[in-house]
Amino acid sequence: MKKNIVSKKCFYLVMTISPLLLLSGCGPINWIKDKMGGCGCSSKSHGSCGDMKHGEKNHGDCCMMTNIEVPGGDWVVKVGDKVVVSGEKFQQEFDMLLEEKPQLKSMLPLMPNLEKDFAKGLGNQEVITKFIADKGLDKKPEYIQKKARMERAVMQMINTEFFAESFKTKSLSEKDVKKFYEDNKDSIQGILISRGGVDTVGVSFDKKVKAEEFLKKAQAAGAKVDLEKMAKDAGKKARDFKLINNQNYAVDPVVRTKVMALKKFPIVDLVSVGDKKFWVVHAKAKTETKYRPFEEVKDGIRNVAEQTEKGKQLQGELDTLSKKYKVTINDKFFEKQAVKQSGPAEPSMAEIMDQLPQSQAK
Repeated sequence: MKKNIVSKKCFYLVMTISPLLLLSGCGPINWIKDKMGGCGCSSKSHGSCGDMKHGEKNHGDCCMMTNIEVPGGDWVVKVGDKVVVSGEKFQQEFDMLLEEKPQLKSMLPLMPNLEKDFAKGLGNQEVITKFIADKGLDKKPEYIQKKARMERAVMQMINTEFFAESFKTKSLSEKDVKKFYEDNKDSIQGILISRGGVDTVGVSFDKKVKAEEFLKKAQAAGAKVDLEKMAKDAGKKARDFKLINNQNYAVDPVVRTKVMALKKFPIVDLVSVGDKKFWVVHAKAKTETKYRPFEEVKDGIRNVAEQTEKGKQLQGELDTLSKKYKVTINDKFFEKQAVKQSGPAEPSMAEIMDQLPQSQAK
């Protein structure tokens, strides 16, 4: 039973990865063209793409790795009486799979049927290709459009890869990596242990005089102030902001900025948000943000820093080339688009939270 489970996993793995990994010498673009009924090779490339001789009429077969038969050689998959996967080509493609997915090598002992499942995956691709051709699905406009989009997307991916490889990556020093860590530790995934922030409760008023009166009473209570109880006694509801920090976008930015700027705790203060919104806030205590230490994560940080640096470098090269090639963006086009799409402004998260009953805003 266990063996069957492993075999099924292998099969699904092959079915998932084979369409992109079974690339012949003609490359991924031509592979896609072959599978969709075209051929991207020139007549000069026939000899390098398979076993067809130069000048043979069946041009498409030269590029389709599943249409290769070595005279006198072993075959792996047939469709009817036609060999679609030769032994030689199968071994080439399987070796390529292990080279591109080295983790599979260590899994081979657990996957005794991997090679056979891989061959089934090739056969399945041929079945799909034949079905599409027999039904004429490759002649449908939506098929042709999607094929063109995929070819363009793959070509852009390859161009981007070779463009990036054309520029040498700058090597970063330990000091550079440490600075990157300090500048970006709030945003890099896996570095932050706990966000921290200021434990805050607030009561809102629409008149400044009322807010100032409430503030004086709260300040007079000193360290024992209970803003929630005071609000209840005054017929109002307090809002528990929990921890306010720079990433808490559910809090009005004016309140967030004022609370984060406080230096002493606990403290009761007044925050004015425009002419008709006033908050009396009780900032109880501040919890510092905790991060994983640099020494513990510096190898991963180096990878992220170098990738970021590479991105900046490539953007700089793109900017230079854009000037060289005189690339122009028509701003007026987007101004017209903005007018078409303009409508009433969406309320901010802070405004939505303020409008909720205080019991729900907690």
